[in-house]
Amino acid sequence: MSTAPTPPRQHRYRRRADMPLLGGIRPPIALLLVLLLAVAAITALAVGGLRVDDTPQAVRESHQYAAEDTAASLRAGLHESATDLRRAAARYEGAPAEPAAVLTALGQAYHKWRGTVVVRPDTGRLLAARGETVPLAGLDLTRVTDTAPAPVLVPSAAGTRLLTFALVATRNDGRALLVASDNLRLPGIATRKEQTIQVLDGTGAVLDTTGAALAAGGDRELVATARERAARQRPVPGGTASGSLAGTPDDKGVRRVAGWAAVAAGGPDQAAPLGLTVVSTSTVDGKPGSLRHPLLGLAAAGALLLLALLLAWYLIRSLQRPLLALFLESRRLTRGERPEQPVRGPKRGPGRGEAGRIARALEELRLQLLDPTRPPAAAAPGRGRRPGTALPLALCAVLVLGWSGPLLFLGGNDPTVRVPTQVVAGQRDRTDTAADRIRQALNEGYADLRSLAPALTEASVGKAENLLRTTLAEHDRYRALYVLGADGTVLARAGEPPHRTGPEALGPSGVLLLNSSGKEPRIAARATLSAAPPDAETEGAAEPKGPVLVGEFKTDFLGGLLVRPGLGRVWLVDGRQRVLAANEGYSSFGELPDGRARKVLAAAGKDAAADVLRDGGDPALLAAAPLGGNGSVAKLGWSVVTAHPVAWLHLDQNRADRRAVLAGMLGLAAAALCLGWLYIAVGLPLRRLAASAEALAAGDRRTVLYPVHHDEVGAIARSLELIRQELVRADQAGRADRRTPATAR
Repeated sequence: MSTAPTPPRQHRYRRRADMPLLGGIRPPIALLLVLLLAVAAITALAVGGLRVDDTPQAVRESHQYAAEDTAASLRAGLHESATDLRRAAARYEGAPAEPAAVLTALGQAYHKWRGTVVVRPDTGRLLAARGETVPLAGLDLTRVTDTAPAPVLVPSAAGTRLLTFALVATRNDGRALLVASDNLRLPGIATRKEQTIQVLDGTGAVLDTTGAALAAGGDRELVATARERAARQRPVPGGTASGSLAGTPDDKGVRRVAGWAAVAAGGPDQAAPLGLTVVSTSTVDGKPGSLRHPLLGLAAAGALLLLALLLAWYLIRSLQRPLLALFLESRRLTRGERPEQPVRGPKRGPGRGEAGRIARALEELRLQLLDPTRPPAAAAPGRGRRPGTALPLALCAVLVLGWSGPLLFLGGNDPTVRVPTQVVAGQRDRTDTAADRIRQALNEGYADLRSLAPALTEASVGKAENLLRTTLAEHDRYRALYVLGADGTVLARAGEPPHRTGPEALGPSGVLLLNSSGKEPRIAARATLSAAPPDAETEGAAEPKGPVLVGEFKTDFLGGLLVRPGLGRVWLVDGRQRVLAANEGYSSFGELPDGRARKVLAAAGKDAAADVLRDGGDPALLAAAPLGGNGSVAKLGWSVVTAHPVAWLHLDQNRADRRAVLAGMLGLAAAALCLGWLYIAVGLPLRRLAASAEALAAGDRRTVLYPVHHDEVGAIARSLELIRQELVRADQAGRADRRTPATAR
């Protein structure tokens, strides 16, 4: 006897016919479409809208960096001059000397000042003078008390002079004012024939210039504009105010480019009152940059537009429609509507994956609702291994990767990228400037030792160690200062233990390398202790062995001098091309990481050289410059080598490649976000629901199905739970009917 199926009970919560737009499968698909369309627009504007610049940013930056390097050298020279003068004067605090003797010792130790004087600040009386006349007219020295004035610029018949001050103790006149005069000159920086570097004071007057002469009119107006910008911009802490600008082209289309930098740095600075500005200018070569694929951005944007529409259509067809069809079918079964109609999906119903498994389970459950005596269907374990929602999502990810992949591999390493001649020349000149900084630092360190040597000649051990500790505290260039006796034993020292002692540590004065292998190069300066320090012309000559004063330089100090923005990798190498210091990590006494640098070193010779090398790796701009100069540093045969990858230069092609790479990364990020959202919020819950639906169709009436989210998958889960409850009630009613006849007998 068959009974009509009882319609399932309605859920106690009323459900709307449509799912909410803020949950379920529709939001990630819509977001994927919106994000890909946004990336397509960004690609079209950022990459496709890029135009060739007749004055590439790399050219403007080369002048800005040249001005910054020159300003840094000037600032370091000002600080070094003031420090040397005050340190030399401080040695007479405990033992006042005659003013003439002070100037004589100062002149023997240093050769940097054109004239020096000692005056009484209260009366202005001249106590001693050496060298050219120091212009003191117009200076109010009566205000000098216990602190020496800051350096000032004063006019004179021979030109503008820079005056540096220090207080010194004299034997008969008490504390006097030691004044050193020098002309403010640019450091020894190489410039190309069309480049001009000038240093200007606060009024715009040119104090020194190197390179080509500036023409009247637009060139000088460009320099004036650069100086005004430097005066308005405040330096950042730890840095300087700098920038670049391009002038208007003339009738022939030639324009000048200027880079400027203030000499004063942020924070307390002795150069701040001087108001100095360095300006570097030159003409551009008139050859604008180039783009490898001008229409790449527009083509990529169009392809992504079509791809976004295709992916949205495919996801709606393969995932959204089957899932919504399952939701409608499951709701129909719970309401008891048309129970005789088989479960089906869209026009092309789901035949595989989780949607197909749930559809087949719903069909089996429909038959069980119609005939409660129908035995449960056997589970089909093989069907669970078929591709489900992961397959369309993986296919979409592959399509997006196929669009983004080619863009991600654009890195600016095309050997056809043209590097402007100004950029190549700027790299060469900046490398020469870095070599000059190293040379000056080593020479200044050696000059410190020569200045300190006379005070240590007759000093006791205790006093000598006090002088060494004071000198070590005043300078951050030394790691150790020590005095070796005639037999090489340590008589006095300050800082770290000496690297080498004994008779082999003795020798002539100069700069030298103490070791040829080890974890860290030991670069040092050595000066013979004598009453009168040797002149520069006698450096390195045969001298009696010991006692000597040795100062070992910090490797970090030399490496810090090589750190400059926009210069790339920088190495200090010896005559055998072994690395002694670098601005980044390096292997001591190892070979240059870029073997192509040997070609540039061979081409450099006695002058700096630079070239763009494209063989043996990614294109790179390499330059080399010997330390040069005079004295023991020049005899070392050391050089500075720089390597700047072409991909790092701010050229039009590199800018286009970087924007293309960014567009590719944005496309991948959008796909990963939305497809991952779909897989986590829909794919995984749907896989678990498919397994639960098959278990329910196979006769599992005990497992309760809980909806996890308020979306389509959750609605299907609620419908399956209602069906499970109805099947349980039907089973209970069937068992009750079977017990009724036995009770009646």
